[in-house]
Amino acid sequence: MSTTREIPSGGCPTNEDQGTNEINAESPAIKNDDDTASMTSLGKSETSVIGSARTAWYQTSLLLLSEVMGAGVLGLPFVAVTLGWTMTMIALPLFALFSAYSGYQLKVVKMKYPELTSFADAGHTLVGPRFGAFTKYAMLLNWGCLAVYFIIATADAIGNIYAEGWFACKLNRSIIAALLIIIPSQSRDFHTISKYLSLPSTLAIIITIIIIIVTLIEGIKSSDDSTTFGENTIIGVKPGTSIFTVMENLSSIVFAFQGQSIFMEFMSEMKNPEQFTKTTSLSYLIMGLVYTSVVAITYGVEGENITGFLPDVVSPGAAKTTMGVLVVFHLLVSYVIVVMPFHTWLHTTIFPSTFNSSSMKGKLHWLLITCSYLTFAWIMGNLIPFFSDVQGLLGALLGAPIAFMWPSLYYLLANKKQKQQNQQQETSTTIVPGTLNQKEQLSSSEEEEEERSWKDTFKSIGIFNSSISIIFICIFTPLFVIFGTYGAMEAIVFDISISGAPFQC
Repeated sequence: MSTTREIPSGGCPTNEDQGTNEINAESPAIKNDDDTASMTSLGKSETSVIGSARTAWYQTSLLLLSEVMGAGVLGLPFVAVTLGWTMTMIALPLFALFSAYSGYQLKVVKMKYPELTSFADAGHTLVGPRFGAFTKYAMLLNWGCLAVYFIIATADAIGNIYAEGWFACKLNRSIIAALLIIIPSQSRDFHTISKYLSLPSTLAIIITIIIIIVTLIEGIKSSDDSTTFGENTIIGVKPGTSIFTVMENLSSIVFAFQGQSIFMEFMSEMKNPEQFTKTTSLSYLIMGLVYTSVVAITYGVEGENITGFLPDVVSPGAAKTTMGVLVVFHLLVSYVIVVMPFHTWLHTTIFPSTFNSSSMKGKLHWLLITCSYLTFAWIMGNLIPFFSDVQGLLGALLGAPIAFMWPSLYYLLANKKQKQQNQQQETSTTIVPGTLNQKEQLSSSEEEEEERSWKDTFKSIGIFNSSISIIFICIFTPLFVIFGTYGAMEAIVFDISISGAPFQC
């Protein structure tokens, strides 16, 4: 066994001929085989090296819940104001199922290619170096933008704790948000977070949701007017709504379930990646039930008065303060999980010698990287400080391709390549050597092989898997990217026009 370790994120190889992105065995970050646990193996590692395969499937499920369920659900009820009951109640459980299915697709890819540790790795191996590079930067853009999103969300949550005096200014709250994120962002692998922070973070958002629901219901009971459940709501889409606005709101739902961008990284740190289907099935079942219940209750109670950031519906008081503390804690943990692959890529790019090193030098390099990017995210978050708009934009432009296109594309190609390998072995035995038309025979054989391999691929995975994959790639992805992104940009431009200059209270 050679002492090497795959870089976990960002990762398409830079050497196209050798396909290697490994760190040399003599690197100070890795000293010998006893210290090393390759993220390219199919788990079973019990070492404590940063990024090693040591996380159980249920711990990974908690990680996924901590990353996805939180900021997304806090913006979901607002979409029902535009989409109405019917479309919202259909879309929520449906997209939960779609997200769980994409987890199954990526699990299949990981089982066929255990060495893959990221979307970029898969793109390089299954499509080619250029697509791998494109995927790498698309994922980095996604993670980088999510950092901005969490700055905005955390600043809003701090306002629920205290919004008087100096804290009445959202600019000031965003400064506090960035400073709070510094401490937990020093965690450098998923195992540490899953062991100590995932469960408290998940409980924090669940308790927050319970507080909101109980407060709203108690408000109805104590109200003197005759307000009833479902008043000021609509069954269908709001009249006069364009297709762009509809897709923008559906994109917010996609975003609320989107965690696929780090599924490969999650599996690379699992003891048994083959159990990843359990992880996604449990996580998205919980999310689907929670999201649907929260939206149904809050929209039914508040109707068109629901706010873009759900905690804002609660009146100031002890409940709102408690809820604000819980949401801030949850968002801090979510930020660390979501942006960790991006920070890791920065570390491997800027300070490769201390990648995965637990030395003081490695910790200082990580601190410098996390603080520097937080500063950039804070600046961007104050340029576009609109929670619901940013959620819709990220869901359309980045969330939809990550949730639908990449998993389905990799799933089809992984199955196809396996079939091709089998066919090549068969074809090589049918070519007669030494004949004059051997080149023509080879060319004809390759064309037939390509056509046959796709037919065999679709046949082997079945009509259901084939149909869903094609729908995800050819219909859902372009619809969300084109229409959803346009609608989100329209909303951002409008809100900027009425909000005043950035970096002001």
